[in-house]
Amino acid sequence: MNRLSLDNVVPYGTAAARIFKNMARMHDRFYQPGIVGTSEAENVGWPGDWEGRIVLALTLLARALKTEPAYLDDIVAVIDRNCNEKGYRGPLSDIDAVNEQQLSGHGWLLRGLVEYYRLRGTPEVRARIEAIAKELFLPLRGRFGAYPRRPEDRVYQGEAAGELAGIVVAGWKVSSDTGCAFISLDGLTQAYELMELPGLGELIREMIGVFKNIDFTGITMQTHATLTATRGVMRMYRLTGEAEYLDIARRIFRMYWYEGMTENYANFNWFCRPSWTEPCGIIDSFMLAFDLWEATGEAGFLDDAHHIWYNGVCRGQRPNGGFGLDDCVEDGFVRVQTYEAYWCCSMRGGEGVTAASQFGIYSEPGRLVFPFYSDGLYTPEPGLALRMRSCYPFAGYITVEVTNGDGREREWAFFLPSWVSDAKVTYNGHEIAYDSRKGFASFSRAVCSGDKIEVSFAIPLFTVPAISSLHRGSGYHSIRYGTYILGARQKDGKPPECLDINALANTGDGIYKAGDLTLAPLDQAFMLAPDELMQAEYRILFKQ
Repeated sequence: MNRLSLDNVVPYGTAAARIFKNMARMHDRFYQPGIVGTSEAENVGWPGDWEGRIVLALTLLARALKTEPAYLDDIVAVIDRNCNEKGYRGPLSDIDAVNEQQLSGHGWLLRGLVEYYRLRGTPEVRARIEAIAKELFLPLRGRFGAYPRRPEDRVYQGEAAGELAGIVVAGWKVSSDTGCAFISLDGLTQAYELMELPGLGELIREMIGVFKNIDFTGITMQTHATLTATRGVMRMYRLTGEAEYLDIARRIFRMYWYEGMTENYANFNWFCRPSWTEPCGIIDSFMLAFDLWEATGEAGFLDDAHHIWYNGVCRGQRPNGGFGLDDCVEDGFVRVQTYEAYWCCSMRGGEGVTAASQFGIYSEPGRLVFPFYSDGLYTPEPGLALRMRSCYPFAGYITVEVTNGDGREREWAFFLPSWVSDAKVTYNGHEIAYDSRKGFASFSRAVCSGDKIEVSFAIPLFTVPAISSLHRGSGYHSIRYGTYILGARQKDGKPPECLDINALANTGDGIYKAGDLTLAPLDQAFMLAPDELMQAEYRILFKQ
């Protein structure tokens, strides 16, 4: 299946609102040329990181909105002027004391510059990508086998921004963001996809060979680093077709699901250390779930992606369009921990909000696949244009209008979440039969201009035993409205620990009432007033 390019999507509705908000935030003070990547932006410990994330965000947001950011070209020019004599950011690398935060930061710089090069085609940018790979990374061949992987070699303190521990272990300057060196796999594999530099493939294979054998929970590795690196592993699978890479990614994602995820499908910043959530990692998990579904066709990965997006990623977006940190639901409540992680997650959000639109429709010869119901205008093939409107997940109703069709017959496949028991499909107002295969309602029809397809299903209210490692087997349950996890909030006092769902009355849009108690989805945080968001607490775990 072919994932659509952002050039073939025009987002509408809530999908567009999230993108517009994030784009606006990316034009505030911390994201201006001359501030990005400097001490004023508090980024001296991660050379290349802030710069790479903002270039990545602005490039993808520009493509999604079909517009020009105010400062994107200027930021890239500043990066070019501020590289060292070997062509990368920060001090010259010390081969005897490798700074893993410098490698991590340049992973994001590679990601940003590759996407920018694809947008602009600037030869100087391609040369910068090549210089970073050749001068910073390729000299490290043979060094990753010594990467500190024992608990006694790591530090277990650190702030949300991450910091060097001040010690050198086996020739490595270790970070409190344990495993961050492997974040660079995402950028290196994308650079390798762009240009197969001699030796780069061998370095990537060496890094994956070490990464796959890390005891992630034993050293409480950072989940963001783990998931970003795993996306690099999946890119190598797509480039090479080697089954081992897919096996590695499946294993790590499943381990994350059981050991690194909160009750609302966000993440622990570190495995086994539920200090705070980190939208960077939540977005990684969302995109990785789609990577795995594309590779396997297993509907369970799509179910995961839907739950992660609506309960985790969307909860993390703030009213200013950036992204912030929450507590890890240790006591059954979702609440804000840090209003915004402007130094990383707000920029990472640019890829997250644009990916949600990009995932709306996939195409392959003779087939159109709808795995994610994101409002927008899609052109999956030349001469074919589809306008999707969705009430999901508030309601089970999706429409697709053919604004331009070629009259050719195709198979249509619409994802049905695992909790859907009965769905109805109509074509131009007439109900039609469909086959249920691998989580999709599938049927064949010609694609003609003016045609309209409607998919509808009831959304049930039900409970699910706690899924997080913090509460699994405890007797606690979450209350689900289809894909949504519902949170209970009272104006005065905390919501009760025990709740009878039979006493809840549906008031529409996934909101339920029981007396003065209100249960609602978590994804509207970005529409609250900042003070209201900071004060709000939502109980999401209950006894029955």
